[in-house]
Amino acid sequence: MEVNAGLVLEIWELVSEYLPTNRKEDVANKMVKLFADTGLDEDDFESIKGEDNHLDAAIDNFHEDDRDEDEIDYESNDYEND
Repeated sequence: MEVNAGLVLEIWELVSEYLPTNRKEDVANKMVKLFADTGLDEDDFESIKGEDNHLDAAIDNFHEDDRDEDEIDYESNDYEND
């Protein structure tokens, strides 16, 4: 089965109607991470933006976290200055 952004949206639409409002954000975040781990990239997710506010926020959060990890300076020796 081919995994694509359309599948993410279909699953979200199916599941989200059964979720209490206070759980939608958490489930959307987990779903986006799961699909990103299977190989969907930023462009795939961008293609479904605007379809659902919770999903949009989850996509933005995931990519923001991903960018933050890319910017970590692992060669910094700040810990040696103590």
